[in-house]
Amino acid sequence: MRTLLERLDRLQKRTRPTAVAVATFKKFSEDRSANLAAMIAFWGFFSIFPLLLVLVTVLGWVLPEADKASVLGRVAGMFPLLDTKTVTHLSGALWALIVGLVTALWSGLGVVRTVQFAFDSVWEVPYRDRPGALKRVLRSVWVLATIGAGLVVATLLSGFVTSTSNGVNLGVAGRIGGFAVAVLLDVGLVVAAFRILTSRPVSLRDVLPGGLVAGVACFVLQEASAVIISDRLKNAQSTYGHFATVITILWWFYLESVITLLAAQLNVVLRERLYPRSIVAAPQTEADHRVLQAYAAERAYQSGEKVTARVERPSG
Repeated sequence: MRTLLERLDRLQKRTRPTAVAVATFKKFSEDRSANLAAMIAFWGFFSIFPLLLVLVTVLGWVLPEADKASVLGRVAGMFPLLDTKTVTHLSGALWALIVGLVTALWSGLGVVRTVQFAFDSVWEVPYRDRPGALKRVLRSVWVLATIGAGLVVATLLSGFVTSTSNGVNLGVAGRIGGFAVAVLLDVGLVVAAFRILTSRPVSLRDVLPGGLVAGVACFVLQEASAVIISDRLKNAQSTYGHFATVITILWWFYLESVITLLAAQLNVVLRERLYPRSIVAAPQTEADHRVLQAYAAERAYQSGEKVTARVERPSG
């Protein structure tokens, strides 16, 4: 087995695509990005229902009684994660609006703070250089007002293009154009998030590769979720009840988070040339040693503090 691994290790180092892919997944594992993706998914799950509560409350105020059912069905159909049969009533209670806004703000800030921490960890930003609590909160509010609104628009646009219940016949050309706009919007939002939510100054060129990968992959996942909801969730609900919806939404958010953090790791690997990496008997390559040094330097908490890493080979 060790001989086989050593042979695979030599093969992956020979070509740039395989070396970059291995380095990206290895750094993702070393940074424990899967745990950060789970935290992002947790906060994302809590943010979607307060936003839906606010939407339902506002629609309950502004729509006439005769149009409520049809409009609610069309709006719910534009959200790929929602089963339209579970959204059946509009109300305009003030307490629902207040609770929804406060909860959405609280959970939304939690999402953005966790994403900031994740991106800083991906780039190995030293703790001493990371923003303080007040700056993080202000940045989170700004991101919610810009990127958050863009995500809602992208989700609605995607649902409008794919939904057959919106009452509008776009035709083949219209749907293709809608898909193209939705993909470009997703890519732009991811690129903006990579730049805004990273404490380290990064250029558009630094984050564009990961932005393209994450934007396209998240769009495909978003479209696939409609199939999952219509085909799989109905069968699962007979066994798990409403827990099936919770499990599906949590899993969807987790996949989105994993894809985004993998794309962020790709940006770092390409920008810092952290490849090729060793699979067996690491560290062997120059990139291995630079990564270890970056991990050590990240743990600098005070100004003027310098942390270094040294690898000693066992004697004999």
